[in-house]
Amino acid sequence: MSTGKVGSVQPCKRKRVMCPRCDYPEKQCVCRLIPLVEGDITVWILQDKTEAKHAKNSARLFRLCYAKTHIVSFSDNDALTSFFRKVRGDNTVLLYPSDVSEPIETCDTDKIGSISNIVLLDGTWPKAKKMYLVEPRLQTLKTVNFQSPPRSHYEIRKSPNANALSTLEAAAYGLECLGNLRMSSVRHFFHEVIKMQWSQQPDSHKHRI
Repeated sequence: MSTGKVGSVQPCKRKRVMCPRCDYPEKQCVCRLIPLVEGDITVWILQDKTEAKHAKNSARLFRLCYAKTHIVSFSDNDALTSFFRKVRGDNTVLLYPSDVSEPIETCDTDKIGSISNIVLLDGTWPKAKKMYLVEPRLQTLKTVNFQSPPRSHYEIRKSPNANALSTLEAAAYGLECLGNLRMSSVRHFFHEVIKMQWSQQPDSHKHRI
């Protein structure tokens, strides 16, 4: 007869209950803070597959605030093909600092009036650059850059430089320049979410710009 002790059964960890709207844990739900902004321009966010899994990703937060936002997985060929069928070169701008991009702040009035779509690449800078270089169809779109963007408040994630903006901040500034929208409520919402996330980070994980 065996005299060995039977190992104790470890209790199963309970999965956190997530809010079905904001996709945050119920105890950290941000729905009460979400502002709703309406505009005529559609925002398309082409997202790197690793960014989609990032808990601090700001694209999904922007989609909560601005209904005409579509997040497209860059690795989904069918979704990407569908996206390119819905945008045209004459009514679309890509927020990307290419060699031929123009400052968004100096776009002429006629050009602004014709814009129906703003496209952003959601990922780290190396991933965004790779997306642009490996997809020839992106290179056919007019590109614009930011000459004097507002300072980023996305300190919870590392940035490549002091002028870098999160996807949410870039989309908000793009709509201010091209859509004549006031996006201060969206920035405030983002600030409050970051403050909540920041308070839960250990000091060793905090990276200030």
